[in-house]
Amino acid sequence: MKIKVDVFSGFLGAGKTLLIKKLIEENLKNEKIAIIENEFGEIGIDGGFLRNSSIDVKEINAGCICCSVYGDFKAGINEVIDKYHPERIIIEPSGVAKLSEVLSVFKESDFKEKLSLNIIMTVIDITKYDMYVTNFDEFYKDQIRKAKTIILSRTQNVSNETVVDVVSKIKSLNNSASIITTPWNNIKAKNILETAEGNSANTIFNKINLLNKVPSKMSVKTSTVNTTKTTFKTIGIETPKILTKSQLKNNLEKLNNSMYGLVLRAKGIVECTNGEWVEFDYVPNEFEIRKSLPDYSGRICVIGENLSKDDIEKLFR
Repeated sequence: MKIKVDVFSGFLGAGKTLLIKKLIEENLKNEKIAIIENEFGEIGIDGGFLRNSSIDVKEINAGCICCSVYGDFKAGINEVIDKYHPERIIIEPSGVAKLSEVLSVFKESDFKEKLSLNIIMTVIDITKYDMYVTNFDEFYKDQIRKAKTIILSRTQNVSNETVVDVVSKIKSLNNSASIITTPWNNIKAKNILETAEGNSANTIFNKINLLNKVPSKMSVKTSTVNTTKTTFKTIGIETPKILTKSQLKNNLEKLNNSMYGLVLRAKGIVECTNGEWVEFDYVPNEFEIRKSLPDYSGRICVIGENLSKDDIEKLFR
């Protein structure tokens, strides 16, 4: 069986190490893991080391080691594989590394036989996005463009308007990545891993089988299903926008209006004010709203005939 490889990219101080620690402590602690920190220059890690020519190694806990690669990156990975036989390798590149260059290593034929790229995630400090994207354009944007999942840190320290604005800017660079906007303390590691690994079978999008995203302040997906008598359309919306319960109720009541098309079904999970998350189910002239656990972002899907995508998107904007 191939070894899973998870790459956690992100600029200096974005929170990569804290995120990795959270994922291990909450969900991955029973796996045999090797963490490779691919940094420039010397790195100080407290504790005793098992020293060899290319890596320093610290045992973090049973089944989990941390390695700092000083020499050739590829040689260091091979050495970890041969010495520790991990089930999962977590790569934490330097904050000033290009993600594309890190990923290029895994295209080599000998690695393709041994390793399987799993998570490709970039951590972004939302409070410093504009400053960093302006001053460190080339490699900062590279880290965004090459990610399959983007997770925002410190979203609890900014307004929801800022979150929506930054998400829109990120989507202009990478509109195919899932963007996790929920503060880390409010979301379980399991949800983060399911999103990043693309195997969250219980998510709204996966149940409805929605298609690719398009650039927008909200990510909108559409699909069409033909039957012998009619054509059904599905619209999926992914948004960090926070709604009041009265706004959500008002929006669901409006779905009965013919200007949106014939809405036969709508469901979703969104964040409301005071940090409360709710799920909703809608059928014509009837809907239910109930409390839910936080998810990585608000998500809504609408199914029906002759749906007006633009009007439905504006309704939940």
